This record gives sequence, structure tokens and C-alpha cells, in this order.
Amino acid sequence: MIEDVDRPGFFKDYHRAVRKATTNDQFNEFSKLKTDEERVRFCFNLPAIHDIDIKPYFKGKSEKEALDKKEAGNRCFGRKNNIEALKLYSQAVVKAPVPSGKYWKLIKECADPKKMTLYAICLANRSAALYHLREYRYCVKDIDEALEHHYPRELKYKLFKRKARLMSHMKQHIEARDAFRQALKWLDWAKMEREKRIDIQTELQKWLKLYETGKVVKNLDIPESLTEPSLMVPVLTDGSNELFPSLSKKVEVHYDNNMGRFAVALEDIEPGETLVTELPYSSVLNREEYGTHCQKCFKITKAPIPCKKCSSVLFCSAECRQASLFHTIECPILDLLVGSGMSINCFLAFRALTQSPLSFFLNLRDKLTEENPEETANSKEVYDPTDFLRFYRLVCHSQHRTPEDFFHRTIMVCFWLKALKKTKFFEGKGSGSSDKISDVEAFIGGLLLRFLQLIQFNAHEVSEFMLKAPKTLDESKNESLGAAIYPTLALFNHSCHSAQVRYFTGIQVVTKSIRNIKKGELVPENYGQSFTCKDRSNRRMELADRYWFECNCEACQNDWPLYKNMNNTSMKFKCTKCQTVLPINPETHLMPVAKCEKCGEHTNIMGTLKNLQNTEQTFKGACKEMEAFNLEKAESLLVENLKQLETSLYPPYRDYHLTQEAYMKTV
Repeated sequence: MIEDVDRPGFFKDYHRAVRKATTNDQFNEFSKLKTDEERVRFCFNLPAIHDIDIKPYFKGKSEKEALDKKEAGNRCFGRKNNIEALKLYSQAVVKAPVPSGKYWKLIKECADPKKMTLYAICLANRSAALYHLREYRYCVKDIDEALEHHYPRELKYKLFKRKARLMSHMKQHIEARDAFRQALKWLDWAKMEREKRIDIQTELQKWLKLYETGKVVKNLDIPESLTEPSLMVPVLTDGSNELFPSLSKKVEVHYDNNMGRFAVALEDIEPGETLVTELPYSSVLNREEYGTHCQKCFKITKAPIPCKKCSSVLFCSAECRQASLFHTIECPILDLLVGSGMSINCFLAFRALTQSPLSFFLNLRDKLTEENPEETANSKEVYDPTDFLRFYRLVCHSQHRTPEDFFHRTIMVCFWLKALKKTKFFEGKGSGSSDKISDVEAFIGGLLLRFLQLIQFNAHEVSEFMLKAPKTLDESKNESLGAAIYPTLALFNHSCHSAQVRYFTGIQVVTKSIRNIKKGELVPENYGQSFTCKDRSNRRMELADRYWFECNCEACQNDWPLYKNMNNTSMKFKCTKCQTVLPINPETHLMPVAKCEKCGEHTNIMGTLKNLQNTEQTFKGACKEMEAFNLEKAESLLVENLKQLETSLYPPYRDYHLTQEAYMKTV
């Protein structure tokens, strides 16, 4: 569950002032409106809506700060403190003005050379620190970025020479040869004594001769030690569902009037099977992670690439920056949005708009109709999670909302519209006035209001499993990174006794089964907290408050105990023939067998207890593997343990849930 709390900010006072200025007659008129677009038009025309001065507000660049950080980095680099130098150079890169756009091209010849080249020089200096830290991949990216942003021509030979050596280390011999050629070319511009120039020229020609007179030059595989570990996404068990490509073939989607759309096992599912892998339709990073993670893919930024205009956000690469259309809209108003105190869900609703241009939404305008959820479950069309219409048609429960709920959300939308007017989003198709609303703006406002409603019920928290120290799970924990919309995963129903564990590789979600699910049974996930750590009344209260339903899962119906209150005095053994529950207290049950009242079969209780002792040993073995950080081996043992426990007992059972918790740490 996303902790969707409002932060300190001015929006609460703004909303309170608008609500206070709204007369009873006006509010009654608002409460009778039927569409989101009508609600937005009505509120935008309230005089109090415009009692706020909206201006672009963001953290810009600072030449002075960049120079100070660069010089501090130079001092650390001189002392061979490359880690601290990398940190300082990165801060300089973020703060340095970035030469870009038509304006920079026009003044290139007459601009202050220091300001023109500062960003590139900071990148080049950082590439030197990265080179010594053997972070070759990032080093090459910094060199390329510096060369694209007016690095001084008299120094270019140095960068090409460094790149050539990098490529040689990485066995990319074609690129190495080409970089040596470029180094030799740009050496003519270098400002140095003739003797030094000849020495460098001789060295470069020597390297070139090795490449040009030797055998056929070709690239080889980059040594594994020099590559960045890739994010491993497991393959869906039994392959992908033809109609729901984010799902395993073992899972399908059903519908009924009471449960809505929900996931069901098409075949028997065992612990450890991959059920879902899905990229989000939209995602947003927590404000606290802006300084450490990429805005686009949520990866930790070892050598961050900044926005070209602000110093608030980071990207892991120029490619992620280029792909982040949303930030070109959000950039000039980002700190305004943060200052409003918007919740993470509000940011996600806003991001669902800014990630696409205005023309995208206008082209879909005629297709924005309500969808019968039953048709989705029974349709033969592929459910594409990247399709806007799949996102748009997720449940909103608008029919259950109060006028106050609608009013509060609509005021937020009006604030957003006023802020968007200060950006390039409306592409000249807006009203051109801060206190008037055009048809296009009202349409976009209606979309935003719908996004706010559907995200309440369909958003997922994106988290990162953090190790306190390398290669140990001691004190490790999941930390929230942000929020995202996964249109397929959003179709799963809830249970306090979830059938799967959810984890993330970057922004891609993966779920794996953590218990047996029989063919035809519900495949639930968990929207909040498990029954093992929160009592039924509090679970139900939180779910009713956020998702508007009372949970009647097995754990709630039977009021299963918290993990800390579980004991072995009452265990639910399985009849070996018909699987009926055999409630037995092992401490008082003196007979080696138990008779099933349903089928009359005798189940060997002593044999089952011996099997449970074996699972204890397997669990201890898994724990040792976890301590040694052999996670694949530990995962295999824990899956084996879950299967063994499933053959003998029904939950709740202390060792069973302890094994599930351990398994969640290994995936």
C-alpha cells in the first residue's frame, strides 16, 4: 500500500480558502454536475480559484557552485581520493549551466568560454575519476557527453586518448582505433611545447600502427568485470498468456458483479513460479530520491546526468534524459508542485498526463468511453499495459464519491491547469489567459480529474531492496522509491493472505507465488499488510478507508492470529486422501494416526510430524545459505520447504509463514 499522505505545503490553505468562498448555492450546483469536464469548468470559473499567483519556480543552474565543486573535486583527485572526487565532480556537473538549444548555437563564437565549456569540463574531470575507479562504462558516457557540449578543442585530444584506452581495455578495438585517430587529429589544436607535442604524437601513432598493420580489427565481448550487472527479469512460468502478455499462461482474468475483474489460476500453481512481469504505464519517483535515483528508470545514479535547465532532478544517462518528455513540461514548475504539498498519488496522476504531448490526448478524444469490465475479461483483444485506454478504463468508483471528494480533487486539478499554462504543454491551444479556460484546457482538466480518481484504487508502491552492507542480508529492508500504475497487476484482487510476493527490477514489477494455488482458485495479491503483522480490525479499517471495501478473505473470515501469537497447540493437518482439515494438538494427541470424519481415511500424524522436523533442517540450511549470500541456493531450499509444508498442513502455521518471509528476501 502506498503511504499517500499530504506533505506540508500551500495547497491545503488554498483549498480551504476556495471552499470557504464557495456559497451553498454554488456548491449545490456543483454537486449536481455529471461529468469531470463540467466539474473542472465550474470550479475554474470560481473567482477564488484565481486568488493565487502561479509562477514558474525551479532550482536553476549556478556557475559559482559548479566552479567551487569542480575545484574541490580537483583537490581530492590530486590526493587520489577518487571516490570523494567523483561525488564532488557529480555535484559540479549538476550545477553547471548546460550549453544547449538555438540560443547557445547563436552565441557560441562570442560567449564567455568558461561558461560555455564549464559543463563539459566538469564531465571530463569526472571521467578521469571514473577511469581510475574502473567504472569504464560511465567514463565513456561522460566523455561522449562532454564532446557533445563544447569541450575546448585544444583539450579534445586528451578525451579521445582516454576513450581510446578505455575501449582497448574493454576489447572494443574498432572504437579504440577510431578514438586514437581522433586524438591524433585534435592534437593539432593543443597548446603545448613542440617537443611535448611530438612525444604525444609518437605515442598515438605507435598505438595506431598496432591497430592498422595488425590482423583484422574487430570488437570482442566486453569482459564481465567491466560491465554493469544487468537487471535480471525472470521468465514467466510456462510462458506468456496470449491475451494478457504480462501474465503467466497459468493465470487468466475473470469477472463477476461482486468481485469485478480478478485473476484466477488456469492450472495448479506451486511456490516459486513467476506469475507477473510488467513495466508501468506511468511512474513517479519520491521527492526524497531525486538526488540519488534516475527520474526515468529509478536506477541509482553512479554518475548522474542532469536536466539541461534545472538542478533538481537526475538521470542515469543521456538516453533516459532524452526519453523523459514529462520533465520538459514539469521542469519550470517542479518546485511549485513540490511546494504545494501534493501527495505521491497526485504526482502520479500529473505524470500520466505530462509523459505524453497534448496531441496524443486530442487524437484519442473520441475513444474515451467507459468500458464494461466484463468485456475486458471476456475479450479476445490483447490487453496491452502500455495502451492509454487500458489505463484510462481502470476502475474509478465515481458513483460512490461525495461532492466534497469531487470538489477537493477538482480544486487540485484547477491548480494544475493554472501551472500547466506556464509551460509549453498546451502548444498554443490554451486560452492564453490565466483566469479563463478553453475547451482544450477543460478537456485536459477532465482527464486529470479522472486520473486522480482511478489512481486511488490502482496505484502500486515501487520499492527497492536495500542491503546495509555488501553480500549480507542482515538489517536489509525494502525502501519506498515511488509509485506506478501497472494496468495488468491492477486487475488482481486482495487477500490478507497473499498468494504472491511482489518485487522490482528498476521500475519493472515481478511477482512470484509463495503458496500453492489450485486450478480455478483466486490468485490474490496484498494491498496493505499481511495478517501476520496487523490485526483484522486495523487491516479492515485501512482497506475500507483507502479502497472502499470490507475484506472477507480467509484470514479475515477466520480471524487468523498475528505471527507473534501463533503456536503449535492447534495445527491444521491435511487428510492424505480428501485434504479435509484435521485440527490436532500434537501435545495432547497420543495416537500415531488421525481418522478423517469426512472420508474415514487414517492419516499418519507421527509421519507428518517427522516430516515437519525435516523441514526445520531444510530451513536452517536455507538460512546458512542466506548468511553466505548464496541467494539462488537459499531460494531453492525455501521453495522446497514451502512445498513440503504445503503437503502436510494448512495455514496459519508459524514455520510456514517464517519460510514465506525468508523467501521474500531471496527473490
